Amino acid sequence: MMEVSEFLKIKIVGVSLYQAGLSFLILFLTLTLRRTIVRGLVHFLEGYTKQTKSKWDNELVKAVRPPLDILILAYGVWLAIRVLPQPVEPVNLKAIVNVSGQILVLILLAWMVMRLVNVLDNLVREKAADPEHWLDISLAPLITASARILVIIISVIVIAQNLGYSVSGLVASLGLGGAALALASKDTLSNLFGSFMIIVDKPFKVGDWIKGPNFEGVIEEIGFRSTRIRTFGKTIESIPNNIIANVIVENMDRRKDDGLNVRRIKMTIGVTYATSADKMEKAVEDIREILRTDEGVDHRMTTLVYFTDFGASSLDIFIYFFSNSADWDYYLNVRQTINLKIMRKLEESGLEIAFPSRSVYIETMPQAPAENNQQTKDTLAS
Repeated sequence: MMEVSEFLKIKIVGVSLYQAGLSFLILFLTLTLRRTIVRGLVHFLEGYTKQTKSKWDNELVKAVRPPLDILILAYGVWLAIRVLPQPVEPVNLKAIVNVSGQILVLILLAWMVMRLVNVLDNLVREKAADPEHWLDISLAPLITASARILVIIISVIVIAQNLGYSVSGLVASLGLGGAALALASKDTLSNLFGSFMIIVDKPFKVGDWIKGPNFEGVIEEIGFRSTRIRTFGKTIESIPNNIIANVIVENMDRRKDDGLNVRRIKMTIGVTYATSADKMEKAVEDIREILRTDEGVDHRMTTLVYFTDFGASSLDIFIYFFSNSADWDYYLNVRQTINLKIMRKLEESGLEIAFPSRSVYIETMPQAPAENNQQTKDTLAS
């Protein structure tokens, strides 16, 4: 035993046979068992993922495999180097090897996380492409870009800490810089949060016709600072998102939702005061019959026809119904058809549509008696 021990202590170029043999053994086991360990771990994970219906856990396993393979190899090489003697003079090679190994492991871990973020990117984009999902397609790149930036920042901070830099001072500087930046760009941040609210709440999407207090048009683009609207005059309006997220916005195209696809028609028809009560009652029933039989009227929705008011110059009939399509051209055609039918029916009934008018009554003053006129003349003559 003493001979073996003495043999292992023999040094060649400052490295004992024991250290060289241990280093070689670590490298041999790393190269031999690396693929076996990775293959076994992946096989175990794949057996678990096969029990689920989702395909994304399989993608996660595929994303982990290459970084894990290289990580085991790099760690084995690092251990094999560490068992060898490293001089500390004139350069502290031992400290350099330790720090380099730690940084390499951290970089490989960061690479693994970035590959997982790529899988997350594909998942988010697929969910955002579904119109029924709450995620919006414009939000997908922002989520994954934020995740990548977060991974990079955390990796840089951890690597800086391992290199001996003061992370607390760096974080404090970032905090002060972030506060100053937030104060200087509060409007930009307000617009950014407004865009988040628009994207998450989804009150409208690109292509929708919206109407607000001081704007109306079709959405062309939803950006992170502003929303662009193509007005009906074919001009472009850019509205800051913090404004559009805090006002009442009417989405006119939501009338086309499944189960609806209707457009309201509301009007008041006035007939002259020469109309009798019987004729008015018949006119109301005739208009109801027109709406009941017209194919352009949606009979699922509320339909109302009533004699409602004694107007200033007319007897008013209130008419309320819906066309069975929200398309503008179709809606106008239905409205025109109903109007013509009502006009013809009123003409058949001998009723006239009233128009704004005013009656002026002139009264003649009573004449004075004859003697009073004679006294007036005598007075004037004198």
